[in-house]
Amino acid sequence: MVNSPLLAAAAAAENSGAATMGGTMAGAAGPVTAVLPPGAEDASAAAAAAFVTHGATTDAVLTQLTVIRSLFAQTIASSGAAYAAADALNEATLAL
Repeated sequence: MVNSPLLAAAAAAENSGAATMGGTMAGAAGPVTAVLPPGAEDASAAAAAAFVTHGATTDAVLTQLTVIRSLFAQTIASSGAAYAAADALNEATLAL
């Protein structure tokens, strides 16, 4: 028999984790993607541009990870519901 409350709790934990990741990313997006050059020379501008590019890439990857984590939580929840329905059907069939 499937432990539906356990699956529901796991899905809720994953949803909560995805929300936390999204909130953290929103707070960090500004500082990560707005790096100012430390000096006026070309090397400083190039280094700052590289950090901004890397920050934007990191932000994009974390956005994808947040979406994947949300989809994983939905999969856990729907699988738990499907397993519970199959168990109920099997028990009803055995009762005949």
